[in-house]
Amino acid sequence: MVWGCFTDERLGPLIVDVDGGIGADEYKDILYNGLFSLIDDLLEIPEDKEEVQIADENIFLFMQDNVPYYKATAILEFLQENQVPVMTWPLQSPDLNSIENL
Repeated sequence: MVWGCFTDERLGPLIVDVDGGIGADEYKDILYNGLFSLIDDLLEIPEDKEEVQIADENIFLFMQDNVPYYKATAILEFLQENQVPVMTWPLQSPDLNSIENL
């Protein structure tokens, strides 16, 4: 399995799981190492800038499809505890998944 993320301006990390399948616990690790590291990078204040745009919690919207372990209660609670807003993914809408185009 390969997991990746991106914003309108930046590519995030690409994480490869060589073990094959994952569950909710492994997905938490992927979010921590992948998504949270990208968010930390985006919120870091550049040293060479004279002006800085401040981001708030309303600037991010995490988009993930309806894979069962993405929707596990433990994952949804984990994202909520870490103040990561998640887009409500409509059923049977594969055209919305922009990561596949990337």
